[in-house]
Amino acid sequence: MINVQQIKTRYQRLCRLVSSRRVKDALDVLNGLVGESGFSDFFIQQEHLEHTYEQMLNYMLEGVQDPERDKVYMKLLTSILELADRVGDLLMEKHSGWHTYILKQEVDRQQELTGKSVIETMDDLSFKRELDEMIDERQVSPEATDERRRKLSMEIFRHLWLSNRYNEAENSLSSAILTCKDFLWHEKALYISGILLSGLRYWDEEKVHRLIDFAGEEEQEVSARAIVALVILLYRYDDRIEFYPNIVHRLKLLKDDLKLEQSFEKIALQLIRTRDTLEIGRKLQEDLMPEMAKLKPKLEDKLKMDDIRDEMLEEGRNPDWESMFSESDDLFRKVDEFMKLQMEGADVYMTTFAHLKQFPFFNELTNWLVPFHKENPDLSDIYSSRSEVFDPDIFVDGLKNTPFLCNSDKYSFIFNIRHLPDDQKKMLSTAFLMEIEGLQEMISDEKVTSGDFTKRTVFIQYIQDLYRFFKISPFKNEFEDVFGGKLDLYRSYFFREIIEDNSITRNIAEYLFEKDHFEEALDIFKMMLEQQPDDRELLEKAGYCYQKDGNYQKAIRYYSRIGLSGEQNKWTLKNLGICYREINDYKTALKVYENASALQPDDQTTKSLIGYCNLKLGNYQTALEHYFKIEYLNPGNQHILRPIAWCYFALGELEKSKKYFQQVFELKPGYYDYINYGHVQWALGNKREAIELYIQSLRDLNFEMEDFLKTMVDDQSMLIRNGINKKDIPLMLDYLHYRLMK
Repeated sequence: MINVQQIKTRYQRLCRLVSSRRVKDALDVLNGLVGESGFSDFFIQQEHLEHTYEQMLNYMLEGVQDPERDKVYMKLLTSILELADRVGDLLMEKHSGWHTYILKQEVDRQQELTGKSVIETMDDLSFKRELDEMIDERQVSPEATDERRRKLSMEIFRHLWLSNRYNEAENSLSSAILTCKDFLWHEKALYISGILLSGLRYWDEEKVHRLIDFAGEEEQEVSARAIVALVILLYRYDDRIEFYPNIVHRLKLLKDDLKLEQSFEKIALQLIRTRDTLEIGRKLQEDLMPEMAKLKPKLEDKLKMDDIRDEMLEEGRNPDWESMFSESDDLFRKVDEFMKLQMEGADVYMTTFAHLKQFPFFNELTNWLVPFHKENPDLSDIYSSRSEVFDPDIFVDGLKNTPFLCNSDKYSFIFNIRHLPDDQKKMLSTAFLMEIEGLQEMISDEKVTSGDFTKRTVFIQYIQDLYRFFKISPFKNEFEDVFGGKLDLYRSYFFREIIEDNSITRNIAEYLFEKDHFEEALDIFKMMLEQQPDDRELLEKAGYCYQKDGNYQKAIRYYSRIGLSGEQNKWTLKNLGICYREINDYKTALKVYENASALQPDDQTTKSLIGYCNLKLGNYQTALEHYFKIEYLNPGNQHILRPIAWCYFALGELEKSKKYFQQVFELKPGYYDYINYGHVQWALGNKREAIELYIQSLRDLNFEMEDFLKTMVDDQSMLIRNGINKKDIPLMLDYLHYRLMK
């Protein structure tokens, strides 16, 4: 019997085959799925599609000119996909055992009780009477807290979510929601999520058009969510959007009114940010929090907290604070980085609040997607906890207005504190509101400059809500994770059709580049180089992306192209030199660094690299000349003392080598310093000293015996050149083994 994974795999393969126009292979996969379904209507439709395609192929071979052939072909492709949708859905209903399909069957049974199992118009809906109360202007609609209203809202959500196809009834329902003033913004926002989940489960062009309708709403809380849902749905079905030209045509007509280009850019960047969510959470838990914890005892000790008396509690600054915090510069850098990420829209609270989703509230699917609003009946407990020291209205208002928590986390926060004692509530709410006030001041300038701060905030919060739904909700296994792939919207058909401003695509590339997503950034840079093949910055960044990914040959190719279109600068030459060094072409690297040095003769880093290349090429005397120049300007620089000592060793000038290694050891020697100095002592005949130095290198926890042995093999020729008997080397290694075993 076929299982869920097999259904998904076959269905996805069929979609890919249709996208690549391998129609016969797609029909073969479809035939197998139809056979698994055992549904006779599907067999008939499958045979019709096979017959249509065979006729089309015969007409082509016979040279029959058919002006409608392209239309027929596109219709055939969409028909194959739509039949696959129906077959796949039936198989999932029969074999998955998912809550989604159990709920769908329950809704269908409720509908049958009305005597109208087939829904053709709004009049056929099981909740039509309650809906009439809402949209009939002559009647007073129920209050937001009315259980009837809540039940109706749930029924509308479920209907929009569980309907496979949107026909007249669903389209009329969506229109009524948009035109009726009695529907509140948070209800509309929830319905958008219903349409999105429905579209992800079962494709239908009408669902896309309904999202476009909602995108035109004046309320930004609604329109922004609709645009996010629209982008996700279009990206999910990008391979088939070209089969439905009305979608792109309509988007182009509304592009300016809805500011789609700017919105698509913000959403694309926010979707990319979600890929860093787990890493941010890890850094927060493993990096920032331990630093804060280490700071606490230092504070207590420096401020002598145990000695504080009431009479000593005077206002003023502690003179030790400045020096104390100067010891925690790294902490401030990390906090600053954290705040910057927060301002950008990074999901810095995912890890924190992931553990606070165990409340009964989150057992209902819709509550993962409902916007945070003061009128929510689930907040009644927090309102009932009003006391002299805790004002829930102020707290809820502050929570509602903060742009730095998504809706799901706001509910987690409030449910977590509602049962705390009053004094703890007061302390927590005061601290929270003070932080909110500070954050509001931080964003005030951005509000002034951005102009659409609310829309951007909704983009961020809604995407973070969706991220939690698809990643950690108990319902996640019943939905395809839309955050599981590359999220390379810039490659999408719909994105390329709508975005005409190249700077938007470039901005996405620059963001990817800044966040070290070099593979994707390179993808865009290469696309742009097709249009601007001589753009210096694009060539540099493409080369750098290849370099960071370890593809040095291709990096060299791009860096070298700069020399064909203009002068290479010092940065390009240095990185070109790095790439040649990585492929062990020190001869070419040396030439590159010499060219770089000609551009900036006083650059000591370049001189050091020239010395290094000469050292690797065996030109020890030349290498020394460059290192001496640097040493003259930087006396005692350990990074220069090492190679000078090694060059003298290579030249057989052992006493001079020893002198420089002794200077290295006056600073902070590493395990390789112990080995190299051991070589010098051995060559000087001081075997006992050499052995102690070798053993010292092996006491470093980061240096294994295997590393030591490899180093000795690499250095063998140099040891022999300095008078060490080749036969003595394995004996020395065995002696070290015995010493280490004792």
